[in-house]
Amino acid sequence: MSENNKIQLKDLKFRQIKERERMTFYEYAFESTRDHASTMGISFDFLKKFCKINNIFLGLPGKILMKNFSDVVTEIDGEIAAGFTMIYDKKKDKYGLGNVFTRPKFQRKGLGNAVMQHIINSYGEKKIDLGVNRTNAVAIHLYEKYGFIEDSIEDQFIGDLPFPSINPPEGYSVRLAEKADLAKLDRIKNELPDMKSIEKSYRKSFNKTETKKMRLSNQLPSVLLNGEQIVGIGRAIWSKGLPNTAQLIASAVLPEAVEAYPSFLSFLANSTEEFGMKKYIWDLTKRTESFSKVMRPVLGEPNRSGVTMVRDGN
Repeated sequence: MSENNKIQLKDLKFRQIKERERMTFYEYAFESTRDHASTMGISFDFLKKFCKINNIFLGLPGKILMKNFSDVVTEIDGEIAAGFTMIYDKKKDKYGLGNVFTRPKFQRKGLGNAVMQHIINSYGEKKIDLGVNRTNAVAIHLYEKYGFIEDSIEDQFIGDLPFPSINPPEGYSVRLAEKADLAKLDRIKNELPDMKSIEKSYRKSFNKTETKKMRLSNQLPSVLLNGEQIVGIGRAIWSKGLPNTAQLIASAVLPEAVEAYPSFLSFLANSTEEFGMKKYIWDLTKRTESFSKVMRPVLGEPNRSGVTMVRDGN
């Protein structure tokens, strides 16, 4: 690296993007990470529509929906060269880092280090987490260099609907959830400590399957029963951001119901077909690890594998 390059990197200035640059920012972020991109829960078509509406209304939708977001860039010779997105979680008092990119024409100039140093200087007093594809060894090495360590691994399974039809084991049944079911979740909340807020979360999921213009996501809650007792609750979620694809969330299932888990996921997936879903996504995380043995024969190998990395504040 020449002396001039070193001076340029040292003197780089970072700034938040202007509203008219938002679509360009996302195009650069996707362009630079396409070889390692994981599902971001949003599509280019949705982004384009969002940015168009945002411009018409002078950025008001963005100010409302992205008030805790900061899209930051740095420039070389008047061109955006690199950037990142930082999201602040007030409840957990931490930051989430995403969309870290260096445009291909500016790579191999040390920009990745310059971006990370700016991030640590600006946000390093708080906990920061991020997600990265396991195949992206270059990015993982860079994050480790700046104090990020592996926290968990998430395997993502993506397939076409219909999902294999799996009948529940004897004594088990699956059906769509009703609001009255929320008063019958004591065992789940007591035996799964990290699910204590489940009643609040699922209360919001009812009456959200009807498509509405201003609704960002739709949900279909379901329950798994052993006899008359609820032993699991889950939901399928889909949005305009990721068209025709349902995310299957079924982590609140009692350990005793492991054998019924595949049938529960089958019901969740196939129930979304009438709403136009063509694909499903299921994530193998810490919460669903106990069900991996019964699901792997059904799902095969993961399509993507991501690493969550964390850096504690100074």
